[in-house]
Amino acid sequence: MNIQILTTLGAIWSKAWPIILAVLFFGLIIIIHEFGHFIFAKIFGVKVNEFAIGMGPTILKKQGKETKYALRLFPIGGFVSMEGEDEKSEDKNAFCNKKLWQRIIIVVAGATFNIILGIIVCCFLVGSDDYVGTNYILQFHETAVSNSENGLRENDKILKIDGKHVFSDYDISFLMQRNNTGKYSFVVERDGVKTELPEVNFAVRTGGNFSYDKNLQISGLSANMKRAKLEEGDKILKINGKDIKNQQELANEVSSDKDHKIDFVVLRNQGEVEVNDVQLATVTVFDFVILGQEKNFFNVVGGGFKYALSMSRLVYLSLFDLIRGNYGLNDLAGPIGTVSVITDVAEESVKSADISGLLMIMALITINIGLFNLLPIPALDGGRLFFMIVELIFRKPIAPKYENWIHAAGMVLLLAFMAIIAASDIWKLVSGIGFY
Repeated sequence: MNIQILTTLGAIWSKAWPIILAVLFFGLIIIIHEFGHFIFAKIFGVKVNEFAIGMGPTILKKQGKETKYALRLFPIGGFVSMEGEDEKSEDKNAFCNKKLWQRIIIVVAGATFNIILGIIVCCFLVGSDDYVGTNYILQFHETAVSNSENGLRENDKILKIDGKHVFSDYDISFLMQRNNTGKYSFVVERDGVKTELPEVNFAVRTGGNFSYDKNLQISGLSANMKRAKLEEGDKILKINGKDIKNQQELANEVSSDKDHKIDFVVLRNQGEVEVNDVQLATVTVFDFVILGQEKNFFNVVGGGFKYALSMSRLVYLSLFDLIRGNYGLNDLAGPIGTVSVITDVAEESVKSADISGLLMIMALITINIGLFNLLPIPALDGGRLFFMIVELIFRKPIAPKYENWIHAAGMVLLLAFMAIIAASDIWKLVSGIGFY
């Protein structure tokens, strides 16, 4: 009986610890953000009524000399409640009675602390590798096609890809992932001369949106393939009309597919089932090797700053892609989806004894939160900053009641948006497909 209890507890713990870690991980990022607001409010003598981590009902609290410190039930945010933040106050230490430049610093401090944390994590990430990556091409693989006539060359320094500047080796992989046509425009520095390469071709292969075991039984599916009516446990019999007998034949047939649409015949419940025109992802074959430098303090720190800059741009490029319709609702994630991603990365980090994936996701999330909060959206820090900039330009603040109405409307819309994203996150966890 004791062995059964221990086994059960062990199984529960194996499922619980990544979730606990993810919540703590997410909570740390929130604490850093709110601490930025809090510490500068204190520096400038602003009266802080409450410093809370989490939202919803209070589960722990401690009253300080001036400030109540609280831990709330739901780990999806936090706040610093300052006297005179949303209304007029006669208190000389109220937020509204401080100088404009002090209020601006307090408002941007949270996002700034998130970005600083991201830079620090990026430095650790760069330092965890054996070498520091550069944007120079060291050599090409034997099967490379990008070094054909009018293509890339060894020792080229990559300056731009598809019109976007390359700050780090991280940019190279990210910018090439945005375009899976296999055709890219490059600007390189070659022998000291800036050279434009308007069409560099790379091989494009059909990617694996699914996993399978040695018996060709599907063990993992993307949401897209689930929507195509493939199921976990299906055994693959044919691909594009060709009998498949082993893993190698399957891999060869998928990778050699030209239109990236696959016709499957699978064995399901003792019967054959046809699933046609399944759209698979395309993957550009990255056919060159980047030069790595020996690590030292300066290139590790410099590389960390460059990585952080690359991630910052990734946030805004992804936002523009979302506006242009390149991403849909299923590509977005709120706190629930973020915790799920962190959980998966944490489990993989333990299995591989490599924390670089965890560091990468932490840097990306904290920089994302920092930059997103600076967007001029009502109810966010950037919305408050916008009104302060208006006050700075016109030397007169907007009437508090109007500003509060705008922030209140923004908060309602933001909460509604978060509710939709949360519902999508939950449905993705339950169905593995999402809303569409």
